[in-house]
Amino acid sequence: MILFLLVLAGIFYAAERYSLVHGLDGILVKTETDRIVVEPGESFLWTLTVKNGNRRMAPYLEIREMVPAGLFLAETGEPAEGKEGAGVRSVLYLKGHEQARLSRRVFLLERGRYFFRGCRLEAGDFLGLKTVSDTFPELAELVVKPRRMESVKLSELLGGFLGETSVDRSLWEDPVLTVGFRDYTGREPFRSIHWLQSAKSGRLVVRQYDHTLDQTCTVLFNTDGEGESLGKWLELCCRAARQVCEELEKRKIAYDFQTNGVIAGAMGEWRTVGSGLGAGHLETVLEGLGRMTDGFRETGAEWLWRIGNGINSRTGMILITPVMGAGLSEAVLRLEERFSGKVLVVNLSEMEGEET
Repeated sequence: MILFLLVLAGIFYAAERYSLVHGLDGILVKTETDRIVVEPGESFLWTLTVKNGNRRMAPYLEIREMVPAGLFLAETGEPAEGKEGAGVRSVLYLKGHEQARLSRRVFLLERGRYFFRGCRLEAGDFLGLKTVSDTFPELAELVVKPRRMESVKLSELLGGFLGETSVDRSLWEDPVLTVGFRDYTGREPFRSIHWLQSAKSGRLVVRQYDHTLDQTCTVLFNTDGEGESLGKWLELCCRAARQVCEELEKRKIAYDFQTNGVIAGAMGEWRTVGSGLGAGHLETVLEGLGRMTDGFRETGAEWLWRIGNGINSRTGMILITPVMGAGLSEAVLRLEERFSGKVLVVNLSEMEGEET
């Protein structure tokens, strides 16, 4: 009897030691989101998948997910971390080779990059007396775009500037866009006479064509605050940039986007989004604005002096900047002199408190 108890105690001791050493072996976790880029306040699905790769059961698994600050549950509107701020806690029981998926719909309110950094797992031992824990690091990234600024003052500035640009027409007529007929003066090519219309009117007439608009724009986004902290201006600058780009899209004006700012993350260190139209073009710019940090690669003045050499003389320019110092003002004047046009300067320090 004593021998049996000793053997049983030895088995229990070995099982207990094994569970403490290997309690989390074969446990696999993965964090996913159904979106990579979202609007502020837009809900998305956040899923944690936990798989027991062992034949033995996992009777107790406590999970503490490390979520970004500012994450809210869509169903209740409450912070996902609750009041403790120590991660999101869940408890699971998994059979051998069983898999569980924890899916929650959540949202974020502020522009920027956010990371789901994995979780910490805690498993119970064989006897249920102790626990063993380990960290399962991950890095699932999500980007929140800036909000649209909705500034009345900026809308008026854009309306006036783009209205002037729209009347800047090319020097030739587009032979596709016919707007009517006019009398033949003898200076037009003979083949341009419309014989059927001439017979009806009793005099020689030619087609009248519309002018082709040669309308493009360059959006310049400066993140150099000229010695001042950009933190308080960065959000306004990003929101203003979104309003400008969306207005250009609405008016079907081709534009390129250039910046001296630092765009962090998976998009790479790009400085320019080439000219184009459509949702893909705008979405690329908005994702870049969501990733924008408060640093800059070169001063605003140096940047404008450099890119001025590559600006087309028929391109309208809109400069979005947190402040307008002497160096930047001088660089803007040089740009205007170079292509004999006006640069629309959107100075956010002059719009503080005006946005809606």
